[in-house]
Amino acid sequence: MTTRLILCLALVASLTGCVIGGGRCLFLEPVNATLTGKIRFRDFPTGSGVDNVPVLALDRTAHVYAPAESHSCMPVNDIQLVGWSEFPPDIIEGAHITVHGSLFEAAAAHQYTHFLMNVVTVAPVGGPGQK
Repeated sequence: MTTRLILCLALVASLTGCVIGGGRCLFLEPVNATLTGKIRFRDFPTGSGVDNVPVLALDRTAHVYAPAESHSCMPVNDIQLVGWSEFPPDIIEGAHITVHGSLFEAAAAHQYTHFLMNVVTVAPVGGPGQK
């Protein structure tokens, strides 16, 4: 009986922080993460005009652990990208890219997705002659 209890506890402990079938949970800053998806430049109306912001539409749903919101991981499909002033010339609307940086929760009016990423690096996926 105790062996079964120990095995059950070991299984629960090993699955903590994971989403079954979805991989591990990503943590908020200062922990860095790497995500892949297509870049979209979305327009959001503001009181003084229109905000055009880069949003990464993820290839695969990510799960983010935000202890202020929930004790379990939250699914995320879109992440607003912040923290870099110039896009590389090969990053255009719909480009498939990989982004590395740290995630944080939206806290201001000009932050349009639930989670944002402070971008450290951006790289196109594939390239000429690659898929």
